[in-house]
Amino acid sequence: MESHKLYVGNINHSMTEENLREVFSGFGKLTSVKIIRDRGFGFVAYATLEEAEEARKAMAGKEFEGRTLRVEDARPIYQNERKP
Repeated sequence: MESHKLYVGNINHSMTEENLREVFSGFGKLTSVKIIRDRGFGFVAYATLEEAEEARKAMAGKEFEGRTLRVEDARPIYQNERKP
């Protein structure tokens, strides 16, 4: 089963992976949840593309714990590398 991952930015530094799971679980079956500590972002992955798209549309720009969430399709690491 292929997973569909979303980047979730501008999260509160006190948020836990369990909190993030609770916030995003209403849109479908989550296959993984990961917060990058001390960076203010994380990732959630869904079982289907449709679930991921629904979550992205519903949560992008939503305020949560005093911060406006940035929710986008996650990009592979190599696309984030800077070129000399």
